[in-house]
Amino acid sequence: MTDQRELPVSLFGTHIGDLESLGGKALLRWSGDAEERWGLNSAVLSRNLRVSLSSTEQTESFFGALLPEGRHIERLAKDAKTVSSDLLGILGFVGADLAGALSVGDPRSPTEPQTLSIEEVAALLESASGFLVGGGGSALPGFQRKLTLTRDGTNWIRGNGTVPSTHILKPVDVEYRSSVESEHYVLQIAHRLGLAPFETWVEKIGSHEVLVIERYDRHRSSSGTIERLHQEDAGQALGLPWGANDKFERHNSAANLRAVAGLLDTNRSVIDPARYGDRLKLLRYTVLNVAAGNTDAHAKNFSLLHNDSGRTLLAPFYDAAPLALDFSLSTALSMKINGVSQLPDITVDDLVAESEGWGVPADRSTETIARTLDEIIEATRKIRAHTSIEKHVPGYIRGQAQNLNAGKRARISSAIPLMALPRLGTPDTLAEQAGS
Repeated sequence: MTDQRELPVSLFGTHIGDLESLGGKALLRWSGDAEERWGLNSAVLSRNLRVSLSSTEQTESFFGALLPEGRHIERLAKDAKTVSSDLLGILGFVGADLAGALSVGDPRSPTEPQTLSIEEVAALLESASGFLVGGGGSALPGFQRKLTLTRDGTNWIRGNGTVPSTHILKPVDVEYRSSVESEHYVLQIAHRLGLAPFETWVEKIGSHEVLVIERYDRHRSSSGTIERLHQEDAGQALGLPWGANDKFERHNSAANLRAVAGLLDTNRSVIDPARYGDRLKLLRYTVLNVAAGNTDAHAKNFSLLHNDSGRTLLAPFYDAAPLALDFSLSTALSMKINGVSQLPDITVDDLVAESEGWGVPADRSTETIARTLDEIIEATRKIRAHTSIEKHVPGYIRGQAQNLNAGKRARISSAIPLMALPRLGTPDTLAEQAGS
């Protein structure tokens, strides 16, 4: 266990306060500089942890959610020579390169960034646990193994706490390539729909197939400088406890889509014609999640972007895969839609009713849903799917979108598990046509 100490916290170049231990928990003590720059109660850091207002519960909810989950945080704590409940000890170890624009801990001595050979990247992937250290550190939340590196042209660079990371690498063993190809395919659809304006690709590195994702919370300026963009996930914004299953609605009723929608468009007046903009975008995310069979759309898989004036916008779509297609996995939604808990049972009427609960007029929702479904169907006909998924994933997503468009439930009727069928749908994609 760590001793009593303080960790400085910086955001947008301002020292906003210090993390300290209080009764075995972390507490953020705000600085006068933060209040002077943004004012009392500003949400520039978090919708739940506002300037000059904090408690241990709010502090731990926000800062704990920056770290990996499950066995990966246990491993990270071991490397930091502490225990997984020691938030200050872990953040002091990896706080140089967190999600968003935040940095925690004393400034590192400048260490020369290291250009990595492909063999060195492969070695790092072998031990990837959502963090990377070496003269500085990096951490990402979640259960899946991840590595954060900086991309410079065709080279991978280890920033060593000096240069921000620009990409996330998700490695899997070669036999599980279909899992990363499936996520890549859904993200390609989102990219085509304008919901995920970042690049993704899959490549083999060492003994792993790796999904590479460009970070949306980083920006490279015209001068080549990498800038950090601040963000928080909806679990942090809603003040959900960290380190448990509170991100799922079945475990915590506060983790629901209506609550996520309530975080959006708060900066617009009631007469502003764009006041539904982010809520309609959230609706498009939800339509894509249903059509794609992504049951894992929980509170931490929606995020907010904060600019340095405190303005909040919905972050891009991310972290989605057709999990419901796998008959060995549950089809239960992480967040209910209009009270419906099973993804295959969702209809357009449920999507409209859910968004009406967010304050969006039914006619705006209906038009948005129809347009999104048409775009998803077209995307599955244009995007090339890898051979490991082309017989099932495009047809599954297209079929569910077509069912919704026809006023039916999303589910594709079959007496046989869908993955056991020789093929789902007709060979409509370019890759399938070429194979035929």
